[in-house]
Amino acid sequence: MVDREWMYSGWSRGQPPSHEWIENTNKFLDHAFSMLSLVENDTIKCPCAFCRNYARHKRFDVEMHLCKHGFRDDYKIWTSHGESHVEVGSDESSEEADRMDDMLVDLGVNHGPTSDDELTPSARAFYRMVASADQLVHENTTHSSLSAVARLLALKSQYNMSIAHFEANLELINELLPPESKVPKDFYQSKKLLEGLGMSYVKIDVCYNNCMFYYKDNKNKDKCDVCGTSRYEEGQSRVPRKVLRYLPITDRLQRLYAHERIAKLMQSHKQSRSGKILHPCDGEAWKQFDKDFPDFGWDPRNVRLAMATDGFTPSSINAAPYSC
Repeated sequence: MVDREWMYSGWSRGQPPSHEWIENTNKFLDHAFSMLSLVENDTIKCPCAFCRNYARHKRFDVEMHLCKHGFRDDYKIWTSHGESHVEVGSDESSEEADRMDDMLVDLGVNHGPTSDDELTPSARAFYRMVASADQLVHENTTHSSLSAVARLLALKSQYNMSIAHFEANLELINELLPPESKVPKDFYQSKKLLEGLGMSYVKIDVCYNNCMFYYKDNKNKDKCDVCGTSRYEEGQSRVPRKVLRYLPITDRLQRLYAHERIAKLMQSHKQSRSGKILHPCDGEAWKQFDKDFPDFGWDPRNVRLAMATDGFTPSSINAAPYSC
């Protein structure tokens, strides 16, 4: 086992790090940035206690983060910087079957300012989610708070549980677990934990018989123009009888382009070079359509502009000239 006690003994919050810590940290950075497989656009995963290997930064920013926050807890085996458990004499594996870490890394490329004073609300939500990924439900399980809540909410959706049903299950789970366990107590706390995913939705009231949306010019109407059905349940609470939950297209594109492998799958049909009719874009009709209407389709610059409007500039877009 390599002795890396210096990572924690030589650094204290609010105090200058020791000379040994500075020297060894520079060696660590030299090592990490020398490995081409780890470096993307001059960045590596930042191992500070704030980013926890889920956000990528250039060398200067990684140095600043380490000086300010120190290394993440229990990172004496540099699994995200070129080492494996086998190399340092351990047979343990930290890889999660649910690939929760992979998801956070994909999202982390878009969060990670050089100072926590610059954090946007979405970035704060992301780092709360990161913290929950490192926090075990209790000491005798491999489940983190994040993975447990993600599984529970997936079950709620799969079996169409009501909020009352979901919270009744949570109540029983918390009674069965030790008092200090880290499972949320209610539905609100569970949703708050996953807020960092950033997939908000818009609620639009709908006619109970699906005749119309109560949207734009119709948003203040109380009855359907087609069938005359009341928009709201009986009573004084004005609870809509049916609601559509719409995921905005910009947020969906952001998530797709944030993942490098999926972003490559979203390239233009014009990228096909097979020479065989394996896809409609290889047929003569499609090729003729491209000649007749050269301006038809999305311009990748418009995709970038739409995302930039929301403050989102995924590195995967800049990595290659994608079109869709």
